[in-house]
Amino acid sequence: MTPKISVIVCTRNRPDDVVACAKTILANQYPAFELVIVDQSNPTDRQRAEAKVGPDERLRWIATATRGLSVSRNLAVAAARATILAFTDDDCRVSETWVSDTAAEFDADPELGLLFGKVVLTPEDRARGYAAEFEPERRKELCGALPEPHLAWGAGANMAIRRSVFDRLGVFDTALGAGAPFFAGEELDFTLRALAAGFKMVHTPATSVVHLGVRQGTDAGRLLRGYGIGLGATLGKHVRLGTNGAARLLGGWLAFHGRRVVGNALRGDRHPGFGLVAAVLLGVGRSYGRRLDRGRSLYSEQR
Repeated sequence: MTPKISVIVCTRNRPDDVVACAKTILANQYPAFELVIVDQSNPTDRQRAEAKVGPDERLRWIATATRGLSVSRNLAVAAARATILAFTDDDCRVSETWVSDTAAEFDADPELGLLFGKVVLTPEDRARGYAAEFEPERRKELCGALPEPHLAWGAGANMAIRRSVFDRLGVFDTALGAGAPFFAGEELDFTLRALAAGFKMVHTPATSVVHLGVRQGTDAGRLLRGYGIGLGATLGKHVRLGTNGAARLLGGWLAFHGRRVVGNALRGDRHPGFGLVAAVLLGVGRSYGRRLDRGRSLYSEQR
């Protein structure tokens, strides 16, 4: 049976995480899905993880010597057999209805191109550190316009995309994302390209994953700096491409968060957020130092 949904998990040298994540996915009883794991780990970690998960006819494990989340996701997209591709991360855990909940969203809306669901932290994790989260309170549709600069835009840890969007737009930008020169931003970049092409994006509270990848102290600061550089490189790229609304989005983000951090500083906040704004500006600046493949709306491969 050809699967209706391909669930995609990309991992690198985190065998315990990917094992736990895979087991929660395979606990889903939806009748027509496959799990595609693209593993950039060293052979020892990969073999240990495969052995712990065990055989399952729904599971395909793809070993690769490549590096970078966008590269890994592109390999998964090429290998996946379904018309709906659902992404989560190895440090996430899904419910036993996550696959069917995702399928229901696409079944109910034939025009739906991209779906972003909830990414939640446990109360204990939120208190002890930082990790990306996204909690829409209601279903929200966006089509023909870019997101508002002061609102959250979704997270790749709970993202699903119809195959036809990839057929039209191509791949994730390999200059963006974990392990790439610009550290983050690949899912936002793909979203902006999809919205500019006329596809519908939906935020929904109806699908949810728990994110366990909490960082603390200097690790959290390093992660946030990477997010900022990736965000700046993404928005800077779309300003350079002339994507309709991109300049307004970048300017609006800088104005909103600039006011916020100044207010935080005036109130005596020890961490007002100047570092994130500086990282975004750094990402924008670095964008202008890298060539563009304008035909594909991607950064050019460096030689």
